Amino acid sequence: MVAGSVIMGISIDLFVRAGWGLDSLSLFQAGLGNVFHISLGTASISIMLLVLVILFFIDRKRIGLGTVLNSLLVGTSIHFFSPVICTGTPGMGERILCLAAALVLMGVGIGTYVAAGIGEAGMDAIMIYLSSKFKKNVNGTRVLMDISLSAVGFLLGGELGVATIISMLINGQIIQMTLKMFEKIRKSKGSGIPAQHSGRIEEKG
Repeated sequence: MVAGSVIMGISIDLFVRAGWGLDSLSLFQAGLGNVFHISLGTASISIMLLVLVILFFIDRKRIGLGTVLNSLLVGTSIHFFSPVICTGTPGMGERILCLAAALVLMGVGIGTYVAAGIGEAGMDAIMIYLSSKFKKNVNGTRVLMDISLSAVGFLLGGELGVATIISMLINGQIIQMTLKMFEKIRKSKGSGIPAQHSGRIEEKG
């Protein structure tokens, strides 16, 4: 859980460094950060804590230790790594490498914390709740959430770009690959990823 959350924080800083837009959730957070004049890391922590409060009232069974840790660690990691990653003006080659790394690490980070099996991150829990409540498949719900978050974030001044679109298209596939990797590792040790997590991510992709 800790490793996956930190990897997610690093990936968001790499999106910023690449300069071609952010993933949907980070775009939304950046838009709110722009409105309230706070950093991306602070916006991330604030939104995730707000999501925790919402989850407590609508579907508290989805809150676990991992939900709380992820909410705090992603934003903290953005703060910690930003002074190292987001410095200077990158050349085109560096921007391409940063974008490629950001896209891969975002999916790997999500897959890693989900594989821990100790609670869903706030937005993932909201997604599952909405999918169940309105009887829609998870993949369709995720796409609608991504589009909504991106649109609102853009209107609030966040940076929408090609990276946002690519992230929507490939993030689920990388998550699935990461989960399959952990599943093979755990099966070799006589255990497996809880079916509930594996199934949800399969649907998301």
